[in-house]
Amino acid sequence: MKKKLIVILAFILFVASGCIEVEKGMFDGGVYKSTDGTEYWRQKTVFLSLPQESNILDNIEITDLVFDPQDANTVYLGAGENGLFASFDGAESWERVRRLPSGRVNAVAVNPRAKHVVYVAVDGRIFKTDDANRTWGNVYLETMPEVRTTCLAVTGSSGDFIYAGLSDGRLIKSENGGISWMNLYDFEGEIKQILINPYDTRVMYLLVKDKGIYRSENEGISWLSLKDNYQSGDSEQVIFNRNFSDALLMVKDDGLFHSENGGRNWSEYKLVSSSRGLKIYSLAIDLRNPDVIYYATQKAVYKSTDGGENWAIKSLPSKRMPVRMLIDPVNTDVIYLGLSNV
Repeated sequence: MKKKLIVILAFILFVASGCIEVEKGMFDGGVYKSTDGTEYWRQKTVFLSLPQESNILDNIEITDLVFDPQDANTVYLGAGENGLFASFDGAESWERVRRLPSGRVNAVAVNPRAKHVVYVAVDGRIFKTDDANRTWGNVYLETMPEVRTTCLAVTGSSGDFIYAGLSDGRLIKSENGGISWMNLYDFEGEIKQILINPYDTRVMYLLVKDKGIYRSENEGISWLSLKDNYQSGDSEQVIFNRNFSDALLMVKDDGLFHSENGGRNWSEYKLVSSSRGLKIYSLAIDLRNPDVIYYATQKAVYKSTDGGENWAIKSLPSKRMPVRMLIDPVNTDVIYLGLSNV
């Protein structure tokens, strides 16, 4: 009887941790999906492939995870040296995009205006498809072998404006879908993120390694550093809060902050976890309710439903690092986690 009681208690504790894994592969990596706001997680690494490749998604380094803006069931996954993968059924199954050359996939961007147009940064090159991954063309080639294309963003009335950040600090732009490029600005530091305001595409933000956040109001022609507007410390990640016209959330090495006026003023969230030594790997905010916020550390996912005043803690479904978090724009109870060995 005592032994049965121990088993029952162990099961209750496991369920209460919010960490249930099904369809688990050989390894604990890849993509996990929750359909109930992080209460339970399921590993989503079913791979349509040759038998010898069946476990490849369980043990990859995820570098990017993005939705198709026109179809939330279409998800693209950049997998470091393993290439690009695509799912067309909300991560229930994946297939490898085989017509790209080998190399490290650093970033993926999907045209928000035209279906089936995708850009992928592979090492120092940018590739484009406009026929749903059937064919790919090389639209940018970096001539300096040590320079990588680190991030991408697509905008414009027809989606023909492409911005690319390079590891040497250059921001380049194409206004014709990658046919030709211009050098916009040199930040002399690796560009980590490019954000374009969805309500006013003239307004852009860049996150530059060791230099913080920059803002442009004229499509990247001139830039203003925002670092003097917040306390010292390195910025690690920035996302938009789309519930407002020009609001940002920022992860720093000493906490989590938000601004509702384009980075002019910042307020700090009261985190339940200690900010000292804390590493936040990913961050997301509900697209319909600004009070619902998520962030993930090495061991847990934290969720607030009251604008950061209180946080619920859910254990991670894996021992790997949660480097990407996505919220489904149609059903915001659906959350994706992309994991990696960091």
